[in-house]
Amino acid sequence: MPAGVSRVVAAAPATGLAAALVAVLLLMGSVGLVAPQSAAQEPAGEPVQEPTGVLPNEPAAWILVDADTGAVLDGRDVRSPHLPASTIKLFTALVAIQRLPADEPIAVSDRAASMPARRIVMAPGQTWDLEDLLYSMLTVSANDAAVAVAERVGHGSLEGWVDAAAVAAAGLGLEDQPDLSDPAGLDDEFAHEEGSRVSARDMAIIARAVLDDPRLMEMVATEEYLFTGGDGIVHSVDRRNRLLDLYPGAIGLKTGLTDAAGRCLVAAATRDGRTMLAVLFDAPDMYLTAATLLDRGFATTVDAEAGLDRLPEVRTGAALDPPEVVPGAVPPALGAVVPPAEGRLGLDDPAVATVVLVLGVLPALALRRRLLRRVPDHG
Repeated sequence: MPAGVSRVVAAAPATGLAAALVAVLLLMGSVGLVAPQSAAQEPAGEPVQEPTGVLPNEPAAWILVDADTGAVLDGRDVRSPHLPASTIKLFTALVAIQRLPADEPIAVSDRAASMPARRIVMAPGQTWDLEDLLYSMLTVSANDAAVAVAERVGHGSLEGWVDAAAVAAAGLGLEDQPDLSDPAGLDDEFAHEEGSRVSARDMAIIARAVLDDPRLMEMVATEEYLFTGGDGIVHSVDRRNRLLDLYPGAIGLKTGLTDAAGRCLVAAATRDGRTMLAVLFDAPDMYLTAATLLDRGFATTVDAEAGLDRLPEVRTGAALDPPEVVPGAVPPALGAVVPPAEGRLGLDDPAVATVVLVLGVLPALALRRRLLRRVPDHG
């Protein structure tokens, strides 16, 4: 590692069962910012066996979705809100990337700086780049980064964030009364209000929107990201989601862990031109369970999806405020003349009328010339 680089997590990529075991050893021996388990963080690697088709230690709630069609293939307790731990950072990142410019500077508040590990150790008053914080949220699950970004979306407060989150939830079509109060997935004394709660089905809707955003997909798949932070130090953040090393075709998305929420995972993979998506809440064997569900999804033909529940279509810009509606305004009747805006030409303007007349006559003249050319010469 170059001198002066601050590494938050050290974990070398590998494959198969060895990857999980190597990840465990590295995490046990790493020197870094280790969070108490009650804080929203990334679970360590775990031994992975071959999927058998039977769910091992079935999660408290889960859903399997054909991400291409939105068909819900299977699930358990899919519509009850659950603690999502750090998987909620997918929603936070989605809202931020739609509502903030790519080069937006993010000021760090006292609150953001006080978040527990896993964190990138920002200090109050510093200014960091949005892109760097998004990578930190989605790779090592930095809680301070998530709160700082959410506060910027909320114009300086988490109360404002809650308002923006409600707009995004409606725009995405979330239906199970989600509570999106905490942008980091915290659910202890550090949480905003009492933390976030979301159903597996609503989280799948969020995940499909993330799958549709190439910038976010690049972030969740990045193995290591180097950047110079607002503290002037070069930081290195490593991807914590071991599914991408353990399951062929895996493309994301996010893991999470707290004492209250248990192990959580939003998993996605591609195979033979299809994409499957699984959401797991409180899953003791999350990687093996995810592999079993994804295999089950790929084994389901599209023809077999007829009549199944389907998630709403992915909506572009769903996190943005809806257009403002003027009270009492009535759309103009069909054929009504709408006065031009100030500084613009209307149809009754002489110059515009002349242009319209010329454009109307030219096609007629061209047609006449073509007809004349077709008259046979009998002379």
